Amino acid sequence: MPTNLAGYRHVYRAHINDPDIQDARATFPFICMGDNHEFSWQGWQSFTKFGGKVEPAQQLRVDANQAWWEFIPSRVRKASGTGTDQFVPPAVANAPIETFDEDGFGTETNNRIAVGSMTTYRALRYGRHVDLILTDLHSYKAADPTDRTEAAALDSGEYPFIPQEWMEIVDGGKDYASGKPPATISIGDKTIPNFRKDEPSHTVLGRTQKAWLKERLTKSTATWKIWGATNGTLDMRTDPQNLPAGLVEAKWPGKDYGTFGGGDISGAFAERAEIYDLVRDNKISGFVTVSGDRHSFWAGYAAPTLPPAGFAPVGVSFITGSISAPGLGEASEYYKDFPLRPLFVRKPAAGDPEHTINLTIKRGVRSALEYAASGNIEAARALTNPEVAPHLEFVDMAGHGYAVVSAGPDAIEAEFVCIVRPIVRATTPDGGPLRYRVSHQAQMWQPGSRPKLEQRILEGDAKLSI
Repeated sequence: MPTNLAGYRHVYRAHINDPDIQDARATFPFICMGDNHEFSWQGWQSFTKFGGKVEPAQQLRVDANQAWWEFIPSRVRKASGTGTDQFVPPAVANAPIETFDEDGFGTETNNRIAVGSMTTYRALRYGRHVDLILTDLHSYKAADPTDRTEAAALDSGEYPFIPQEWMEIVDGGKDYASGKPPATISIGDKTIPNFRKDEPSHTVLGRTQKAWLKERLTKSTATWKIWGATNGTLDMRTDPQNLPAGLVEAKWPGKDYGTFGGGDISGAFAERAEIYDLVRDNKISGFVTVSGDRHSFWAGYAAPTLPPAGFAPVGVSFITGSISAPGLGEASEYYKDFPLRPLFVRKPAAGDPEHTINLTIKRGVRSALEYAASGNIEAARALTNPEVAPHLEFVDMAGHGYAVVSAGPDAIEAEFVCIVRPIVRATTPDGGPLRYRVSHQAQMWQPGSRPKLEQRILEGDAKLSI
């Protein structure tokens, strides 16, 4: 983790010294948006967090922004002036950030100056058909409400999922249930005061950026309004209420579905629904989200809610896998044996591990448990819970490679190109063998009607993902 400007510069230099990165940058144009690692892995605004300790780091935020400006060619705005002239860092101090506005943004002067030293959300128009609208989902976000110390009392420690209703309550704050949040939060036999009932709903976008995004979406005349959301928009949940009795000693404490936690905009239920409702109410056609960050491939539908709250998609969504960074599927290969491990990975006597986590998310726990026990994909699919993930057409939590999105006058298509896990360097000009190529295409739909993705397996086998 860099601790100053020199450290950030060193990391960027090491990155661009990679010959593959050099080839890529020489061959393709890059349109970049900072994520969490460009400043601090668990950081937000001008806060860093290490070992559970949150500290103000306004100078580090400025250093991170300056290094980004110096090494990432981009049409972004800096506080010290426009154009490609030098980044002049503002003077800031690492002062305590103790008061926050209605959007959870720290009002401390140095925090505002540090974050404002560079503004990266922007839009790029490509002819008649594409408006690429990029948002910054870390610089303006409020503190994660699920990470509060008060919430720890609700964790039984026996389930790797969080009850969805608890996530929705703490996300919604005082706006939950049309402004009638409960006084307490009860999960199973545990009850705590609702520590969010007098606080605003969680924001990832922040007030100014969200207003800009709304205006850009409503005024765009492009065929396709592509929201580069930078981290995952598609819900990551499953149905632990359908686990066989006795598999886990403690009964699932949730009302029904369980999520895999927050951390990206898919867990900002209220704010994401606010954007999707805007798309619906303004009859915006051709709405698409494209994302990365999850180290996995996803294709599905942009919908403000999922069953039992209803399902009415307003657009389509794609998330690309990482080229080399491991994802949850691979991490699960190292889990110690515990009753719910079959929901994550199957380790046959011979052959590579198989990532049942894909079935857990797309088809539900019974499907994953069946495949973990039998290895029979048809039997596993027969146990699908159709309400767990109507928003998903594809998910691969261990997929590496890239996605190619092609937009034209009548249709949009995303092709996932998944490579074999990059443990060793490819020696052939084609980059080595593939696991699969899968395409998802949507014809333009009318506002008010549902988009429809057509899936084609172009090459290879993705049986646990479809």
